[in-house]
Amino acid sequence: MTGPTERLPQDHQPDDEVTTVELPRVRQAGDDAVPERAEPEQRRPRSGFWREICGALAIGLCVLALIVLVLQVVAWSKGVPGPGVGVLLGHFAMAAVAVLAQWFADRRRGPEAALAMLVVGIATGVAIWFFWWA
Repeated sequence: MTGPTERLPQDHQPDDEVTTVELPRVRQAGDDAVPERAEPEQRRPRSGFWREICGALAIGLCVLALIVLVLQVVAWSKGVPGPGVGVLLGHFAMAAVAVLAQWFADRRRGPEAALAMLVVGIATGVAIWFFWWA
């Protein structure tokens, strides 16, 4: 019969012969031996200037939405109208759109990433235009 019963621990007597196997030596920085892998390491490509700018815009919209939330809570506690629920929800909606678009842009290359970064810029522009300038 074969199966897991063959792999049960067995009692060894002290006079039993035990075989050991030497593990391969890990090469240190000072070793003169040639490394096993001859091909050069591939560097991870940088994410790019525009992708980083769009990430900063998405994070900025999140911070701005939290600031508007704090201002609204303070306004409610003082009994004054404050920015309003519509402005608060608009900020959170634009922040969510920007973060989702940035998430998509970080995982794609080419035109898809460019379109997602454009969406981040548009969401930022909409939030600034409608909730701060207009």
